[in-house]
Amino acid sequence: MPATQLHHIAPPVLPATVLARWQFNTTDANPTTVLPDGCSDLILHTNARGQSDWHISALADAAMVVPGRAGEQWLGFRLVPGTRIDASALLRSAQAIWQQAQHRAGRPPFSFAGGGTTAPEALLLEAIDQHTRADPRTQEALRSLAHCRTVGAAAHSLGVSERSLERLTQRTTGQTPRFWRALARVRRAAQALGTVQPLAEIAADHGYADQAHFSRDCLRWLGQTPASLRSTPQLLATVAQAGYG
Repeated sequence: MPATQLHHIAPPVLPATVLARWQFNTTDANPTTVLPDGCSDLILHTNARGQSDWHISALADAAMVVPGRAGEQWLGFRLVPGTRIDASALLRSAQAIWQQAQHRAGRPPFSFAGGGTTAPEALLLEAIDQHTRADPRTQEALRSLAHCRTVGAAAHSLGVSERSLERLTQRTTGQTPRFWRALARVRRAAQALGTVQPLAEIAADHGYADQAHFSRDCLRWLGQTPASLRSTPQLLATVAQAGYG
């Protein structure tokens, strides 16, 4: 049995800054590999004793291994890449909504088994909407970086200099244009590993100098070679989830 049972649930209305809602229950002690997706997540973690805490994940730049413990529950809201977050205000709101609803209900107020959005979760979505913001200029810049072959080409498409583009992404995301372009490229190339296309063709199609270049980039970002990723369905499913690029 896999370590996690993942359920994607679509609430009636997600805020514009939320890319996806996700959840899973840990059924054994196997670790879970988390791959960089260009997003920060608002996450509720409940351990096997029923103790809960909220946190906002940092923007990852490499694969991470999260230890697993049976009986844990995770609920997350994946934020659109580049979203500005008032982290302290959002965490305070999430914790207050959770505690108040749990006190009233005497049980977890959010559904971990599926079946729609609860009233407390609707309040949480309102809090996310209130305390997050997607800057239009940043979103346009990230879209260009995801689909242009070079940072220079992205800057040209936006009508700005490379230096101006770098100042924008550094100020609003904490990362350089090269970070965003490289992440989008490796994620799209890795998603193509789910096909039977030869590795050399995938590398060429996504702008890598050769297959070795693709392998180095894949190892640096995703912690696996392309061949290893291709033979690991769980990781291929992870890299195919909603994210940047």
